[in-house]
Amino acid sequence: MPSPLTHEPRPDTPEGTAAQNDYRGRAFLYILPASGPEDLLKVGMTHDPLARWSAFHPRWFEVFDLDHSLLVETETRSDAQGLETRLHRMLEAYSCPMPMTIRGQAGGATEWYRGAYAAVRRFVNEQAVQGFVVHTNAMPWLKAAMLQQQSRLDGLLRQAYADHTAGWLSPAQHRALQDLIDAHRCMDPDVSAHLSADILDALGIEA
Repeated sequence: MPSPLTHEPRPDTPEGTAAQNDYRGRAFLYILPASGPEDLLKVGMTHDPLARWSAFHPRWFEVFDLDHSLLVETETRSDAQGLETRLHRMLEAYSCPMPMTIRGQAGGATEWYRGAYAAVRRFVNEQAVQGFVVHTNAMPWLKAAMLQQQSRLDGLLRQAYADHTAGWLSPAQHRALQDLIDAHRCMDPDVSAHLSADILDALGIEA
């Protein structure tokens, strides 16, 4: 049997695991608001925001408000963890359950808040004054990260076509491929120009 088509980018190591605790190097405090009128947001830390966020939902680029998502870069994991701990303590009164649509197995079940965006934005602005690199709109960072992965997209598409021809491509893998291409299109509307139109058509993938 062939290797199953995996959704790229792969999920980051969930927060709080031993593997993450052993990590050294650049890290991020992130604030990830949900799309819609409820003013819900997730607070966490990660070493790869793109991988982390895409693990929460297959249509992560739609269910989250990426234009208002925030990143604070730190030189070490301990710095990011310190900021995260301070922010969680500050937001205790805003705590709320995780939305039912979020993948709990991705480690996203905790640290959700309602009505806290203004307070979080003030906290992030304070970190900029302290000298941290702050992204008050995560989209430019995400677009650059997705562009780095775009070179693999054609290979994944051709592998999926080979699996489809052999009868190995499952409906779940087909959906994951569509979600992946849609995520790239969200960041780069011209991504389809770099992919085989014939293969997209054969797979029934909208591009």
